[in-house]
Amino acid sequence: MENSVEQIEAQRLERLEVQAAMHGPLTPPHILIEIQELKHKNRAHSGMTRRQLVGGLDYDFLMNVVAAALVRLGAVETSLKTNDRQRQIRQLIHDLWMVVITIMIFLLLIYSR
Repeated sequence: MENSVEQIEAQRLERLEVQAAMHGPLTPPHILIEIQELKHKNRAHSGMTRRQLVGGLDYDFLMNVVAAALVRLGAVETSLKTNDRQRQIRQLIHDLWMVVITIMIFLLLIYSR
């Protein structure tokens, strides 16, 4: 018996979500993008509610992208051998980015209702 396109895409989405869960914040971007595309494409069929979306984007997708960026930033930070002054400057920049990202997410959550 042949599977419908929707069934095949649902199976693909499930497998990709398992991969994303296994990789956590180190999930490769192509997996996150394909998950987002499949969810967006089948939003009506999957019964995804408006609360699961933030400004048209999947909340989990946003969180995974931010987490992956922070993990990579941490890896770069630990690989650099610098003095304390340079480390303090980079930490300040990192903290400012965290504040900006947090404010953006809260604004999206507030204005998406």
